[in-house]
Amino acid sequence: MNKFLNYQQLIDHYDKEILTEIVETLKTINYLKIQYIPTRRSFLAIVKEHENILNFFKKKKHLLFYYSLFPKLYRLFLTKQLRVCFDACFLNKYIPKIELLKIFPEKLINKALLNNILFQKGYMLKFTLSFIPFDDYILLRDPHQVYDAFELDPGNFDDRVWMGADSIIFARFIKKYLKNKSYNKTIEIGSGTGIQIIVSSKFSKACTAFDCNNRAVQYTKLNVAINRIKNIETYYSNMFENVEGKFDLMLANPWFIDLEKGGLEEVPDIMKRLEHYLSKDGLCLLLLNSYIKKGKDTVYDYLKSFVESNDYDLDLYTIGYNIETFRIKEYKKYGVDYCVGYYVVIKKSGKGIIKRYEVSLFRKIRDFTFINACRIINKF
Repeated sequence: MNKFLNYQQLIDHYDKEILTEIVETLKTINYLKIQYIPTRRSFLAIVKEHENILNFFKKKKHLLFYYSLFPKLYRLFLTKQLRVCFDACFLNKYIPKIELLKIFPEKLINKALLNNILFQKGYMLKFTLSFIPFDDYILLRDPHQVYDAFELDPGNFDDRVWMGADSIIFARFIKKYLKNKSYNKTIEIGSGTGIQIIVSSKFSKACTAFDCNNRAVQYTKLNVAINRIKNIETYYSNMFENVEGKFDLMLANPWFIDLEKGGLEEVPDIMKRLEHYLSKDGLCLLLLNSYIKKGKDTVYDYLKSFVESNDYDLDLYTIGYNIETFRIKEYKKYGVDYCVGYYVVIKKSGKGIIKRYEVSLFRKIRDFTFINACRIINKF
């Protein structure tokens, strides 16, 4: 199985029609429903378990990458078919072939085996891709087990294509913010799996997405194809080197894993290109994390200085406060107290005004209860 987890170019050879048929079959059994259940276990989730329970019934928030005190309990409310697909298509576990034959036609399974979408070991089958539902879409990413490596060593994830909770958070914001708006030309910087450009394609006549990772370009193309979207062009570019023209809307969820830089790894390079690539009345939407050190908000301070000196307007929406528990050692090493997530809206035609919007008092109390609990447990 390792050869399927470590491939670089195999994704070029996946048959889009077979993948589309698998996705359409999953939709017929209501696979989209699993996006509303949390899947990861943590006793610290006690501070928000009531939200998980309400969401499972109201179906307003994607929770597939979120924590719960008892994640397995939610699966009891799924049908047998959905539980099988949850294990096979999301978690990439080995499943008896006889179980998959109850869901997928035998002809489709055989085609998927020949195309390396499925791997066979005796009477057991395993998908070589993970199928992620979001809204009305189903998107592909690397196998579920690959993402465990990120928590072990975030800096050694360059040859992979990220899709996690932050991807979903940004997609939900884009969908909400762009409602009832329309653009002529949209571009995404660093497309990854393509989720952001796919969501924004409903609000733009022509969309462009680029990435400096060839695997990301391939994933974006696959996800655009299997979701039958016609107005997205995808290509390789190392930042803006292959980009031409100006755009009305720009999107970016920059990589931010270097705690020493406080969340500003790729941000300065993006910001200095706005003048050249963003139209006169253009808009730039970003998802950023700022790593707070001794009370200093690195991202806020940088953005404030930038917009004031360039006469842009900026709205900064606080998402919440957090400690990434799997990075406690790095937090201690670089003196990080906690991190704060932001949705950033930059308006090119402005007066150098910056506005910061805080989360609710309840959310702030909840978040800092979690942060302080982490500090006590980890003696941080």
